[in-house]
Amino acid sequence: MEMLRVTRELYNALLQQRRDVWTSRRVAIGHKAQYRQITELRSAEPRFASINRECEDAVLRRLDLSFAAFFRRLKRGDVPGYPRFKPASRWSQLEFPHGERLRLDDPQQRLLVPGVGSIRLRKGRRIPLTFGRAFLTTKNGRWYAAFECHRDIEPIPATGRRVGIDRGVRVLAATSDGELITNPRHADRLRSKVERHARTLEERSDRDAGGRVTNCRDPLRAAAARRLSRAKTREANARRDWLHKVSRHLVDRYDLIALEDLSLRAMARSARGTIDEPGRNVAAKSGLNRALLDAGFGTLGTLIREKAEYLLAS
Repeated sequence: MEMLRVTRELYNALLQQRRDVWTSRRVAIGHKAQYRQITELRSAEPRFASINRECEDAVLRRLDLSFAAFFRRLKRGDVPGYPRFKPASRWSQLEFPHGERLRLDDPQQRLLVPGVGSIRLRKGRRIPLTFGRAFLTTKNGRWYAAFECHRDIEPIPATGRRVGIDRGVRVLAATSDGELITNPRHADRLRSKVERHARTLEERSDRDAGGRVTNCRDPLRAAAARRLSRAKTREANARRDWLHKVSRHLVDRYDLIALEDLSLRAMARSARGTIDEPGRNVAAKSGLNRALLDAGFGTLGTLIREKAEYLLAS
């Protein structure tokens, strides 16, 4: 957490410097100047010197990307948002641009992070030793590691089969071969737990006349919010796991897969209407929208395309 705190302070300080220099002198301070200043800062401040230099360089690159996106949208004629200072709630990732700084033991059960130490690693498939960038991310009190690497394409044998797929709520996918793939409806299955945590969070929230929460830093409320977030994460993980399995099942069996053309945004549009023209059957349409989003039609299509590109390429 100390590394997150220091890198966030560095990001905010670099952003503040760019704003102040431009406001006072109309001068744009560049990447090279701030890179040299990071070196000077490390010599003067032990806290910044204790953090891996690659992580601090990644912070500067992240700021450069934010400004590049800002000016790109401005040039297009959009109304862009100026890069903002990052609170602790919006700073949850450490980047290592060169992955060799992170070391894995031979069985790949522990990860050695510079400045932190050895961390137990729970993973699935084996990580290639020649990975590039690496990211450490915290979410709901847990840490996750992501490694950027290149994997050789492993084409699967052709089956000569083609299929069309119709997606639905009761049945997730109905194939032209007559196969019906069930929809587990994860949101309904876990709804009681999510609603219980949501009620607890509301009970521990104090609000002002405008409805804004006034006790965000209350430890009891923070714990309730974390439990709700973890319950929603378990729901999302279960849904994505099932969609991964379904998409792999389809790609393994067919050489050509045709999906029903759906306008998901229009299908999940609210029926509430306006004050002058209120909608009808709003509650029923809201329930249908929740079922559509819970099925994950868009994610299923994306995963099928990704797996087909990876496995069927020659």
